[in-house]
Amino acid sequence: MVWDIGVDLGTRGVRMTTGGAVEALSQAAALAVREGQSEPLCAGDAALALYGRACEGVEVCFPLSDGTLRNSEHARQMFAWIYALTDERRRGRHARVLVTCAPFARPVQQDALLRAALDAGALEAALLRSDVACAVGAGLDILAPEAALLVDVGAGKVTATLFTRGLVAAFAYLPYGVLRIDERLARMMRTEKGFLIGPRTAEDVKQAMAAAGEIAPVEMTVAGVSLERRMPELMKVEPEMVARACEGVVNEIVGMVASVVDNAPEELAADLNDTGCVLAGGGALLPGLDKRLGDHLGIPCRVADAPLSCSGAGLAKIMETPEAYERLLMEKMARAARH
Repeated sequence: MVWDIGVDLGTRGVRMTTGGAVEALSQAAALAVREGQSEPLCAGDAALALYGRACEGVEVCFPLSDGTLRNSEHARQMFAWIYALTDERRRGRHARVLVTCAPFARPVQQDALLRAALDAGALEAALLRSDVACAVGAGLDILAPEAALLVDVGAGKVTATLFTRGLVAAFAYLPYGVLRIDERLARMMRTEKGFLIGPRTAEDVKQAMAAAGEIAPVEMTVAGVSLERRMPELMKVEPEMVARACEGVVNEIVGMVASVVDNAPEELAADLNDTGCVLAGGGALLPGLDKRLGDHLGIPCRVADAPLSCSGAGLAKIMETPEAYERLLMEKMARAARH
């Protein structure tokens, strides 16, 4: 099967690739929706700029939550926006679309995601495990007999997958990702400091101060609202608070990856002494996470080159030789099959 478009739709970002282009689109997976209107005001980075700043009657929505589909209509609108940017739509041709999907998505969620892709104008759509695309884009040879361990640390989910001969030998996941750190930071600021900060501010703090190991003793001043005075104020965020927000998430990631290695066949687990573990996804950039995992597992652990782009790069490679990865597809659906 020849695929015209590859779409990696994540909890916070969307990437699209077309024939010959490793990454034709890389933007936020956001939609700005006005109440009572059927089509979004804007999408992508333009919609994300309104997140936490939207006017009354306007909501910024994300089609996926915790790695799986939350709203099929928002997914349809996102696909329609993506298709409108491609040569296939401009030439009036319906495309065949390959879409990444969380490996733990329930069948009803898989079906809804495929229907959203078709309702937006695709001729045919198929789902590919997101960890497969990520592993291929990270440079792992998942078709080889030697074991390959991929840890995909995303905004809405974390998966650990052990591949061999194009098959999944062991797998585990967390139904949340590093967005949990943002949420914990915002909650700590509210309950411990009596200070409200928005989601974008919490993310800025995480990116500037979060780490999986020792955090530098540097404070950060943020803008927010005092619950006591109900007025805008500036507040300092201490590194100790950021460390507490990170620690629980990091511990669960380490424990989840360790369970995959523990449950793997002995010969495959032994391969990891040579092949090691590769981290991908935006959360892989969390300072010290690779060292923390490597120390706990006792195997080499590294961050992939350009970890944010692994899924898009993997989709592009898979679209070049789709027959090699055919058995890793989750589900297919054609427009004609729906009537």
